[in-house]
Amino acid sequence: MLKINLLATMIMVTILSSCGFHTPYTSLTINASITSNRNNIFANELQKHFNQSMHKILVIQVDNEIQNQRTISYTSSNEASSYTLNLNIPIKVFNHNKKLLLSKTFSANTYLSKMGAYQANRIQIEEGYQQLRRLIIRQLLRILYKLNEN
Repeated sequence: MLKINLLATMIMVTILSSCGFHTPYTSLTINASITSNRNNIFANELQKHFNQSMHKILVIQVDNEIQNQRTISYTSSNEASSYTLNLNIPIKVFNHNKKLLLSKTFSANTYLSKMGAYQANRIQIEEGYQQLRRLIIRQLLRILYKLNEN
């Protein structure tokens, strides 16, 4: 019985690690104050990844995100059938002395095929942008870890 449990655990760990599963970044050893426009979706998502109980050691300035949707191919009836989505977010990071540590426009792209119904297509595009935001957050958090080490 012990061997079966061990084998089952090993299989689950292998499956979870192969699909890209990871623990959330909520246990960061840093905290930051985020400045942005009032309804900035990216800034709201980024705030969830910091340890709010710690002292704020960084200031992150998030500008408006720039979404770009391009049609890649069309159907025979001249309707768009696939898109590329591009998301650019200018970000500046300052330390507590207001010294600029990072000034970069983060960028991410993805490819989408049209589903069918217009409403389903809009949902797919919004989920694509949400996925791109998560990707940029992961990139930014890696850089913040490195900045915190220095």
